[in-house]
Amino acid sequence: MIRKIILFIFASLMLSGCYASSLTYVGTGAGIVQGKSVQSLGAQFASSAIKKETGKSPLEHVLNQKQIKTYESAKSKINPCEQTPELCSKIKLRVALINNVLKNKDTSEDLDNN
Repeated sequence: MIRKIILFIFASLMLSGCYASSLTYVGTGAGIVQGKSVQSLGAQFASSAIKKETGKSPLEHVLNQKQIKTYESAKSKINPCEQTPELCSKIKLRVALINNVLKNKDTSEDLDNN
């Protein structure tokens, strides 16, 4: 019982900004860019742990099914990948290309050092 209370207090501290940040499209990636990496990673970890333990995300615990559907439809309206899928596919291709170049560069540097 005490363990559950401590877990609840810890989770409430970690999730204090989780509800508000879950309503934005940008999510935890923006927090990392803005220097809030510990908070972003903590919130992401807590959300994953809650989802794994209960089968529901923190947002699903707060909202009912109708509210979740409304939230999802509003989120899809502002999602640039929903509006312009070709733009997102080009960006994903570009990111994959850059990752490939960086991966090959790291591999060639490792071979040069040996």
